[in-house]
Amino acid sequence: MLKIFHPETIKAQSSIQLQGKEAHHLFHVLRGRDGERVIVLNGQGYYGEGHILDRRMGTVAIDELHYREKPKIYLYPALLKSKAMDFLIREATAIGVAEIIPFVTQHSAVKMNVEMAKEKKLHWDNIAKEACKQSGNPWLPAIEIPKKFAQISLPRPTLIASLRGERTQIFSRETIIRNSSINLVIGPEGDFSEEEYECFIGENTYFIQLGKNVLRSEIAALYLLSVVDHIMGENEP
Repeated sequence: MLKIFHPETIKAQSSIQLQGKEAHHLFHVLRGRDGERVIVLNGQGYYGEGHILDRRMGTVAIDELHYREKPKIYLYPALLKSKAMDFLIREATAIGVAEIIPFVTQHSAVKMNVEMAKEKKLHWDNIAKEACKQSGNPWLPAIEIPKKFAQISLPRPTLIASLRGERTQIFSRETIIRNSSINLVIGPEGDFSEEEYECFIGENTYFIQLGKNVLRSEIAALYLLSVVDHIMGENEP
């Protein structure tokens, strides 16, 4: 079924008019025709099932409206190189996260000034929108401008992917299930510095080692995200 993104209020038994990129994508790239079934995503948890009403006028009818609960996972990835970061944002959006908060560490291979960061955020937002359409995820994650390490705040229970076995801790499935939301923190390829590790130590913070092999940061993020998402899903009605 064809999928489009419409970041406005959508209602059942109503119609919307598409313009700009979404209209071009639906009617010219996907070659949507009158009567063809469409899913409309608004990025705020709602998705409508409908059909193309009038291709020439750019209108789509919403027949039924559905809602999905907001994801409970907040992803904090260390800033990665361009292609790796694009890949991570695309796939993390498809799996489902509430927010992505990139940050710079001592071992980060990428540094950027404020203007570069703003441009990157716009680029990442577009990637996330396309990932929503591809996956059917009705929640567009909020993506923040990259922060400095000292600027990040971790108020929720936090799982930190670690390369250092001596720091890893045991946590139970209940650690994830009993909390309404959770942070996942992923370091750079060179891992966190000793000073950064010390800053993370606190109540409800767990260092964990992923599998038996060393994973690239973007793969480690998706590995941990998939496990936590699965466990949280088991507890949903």
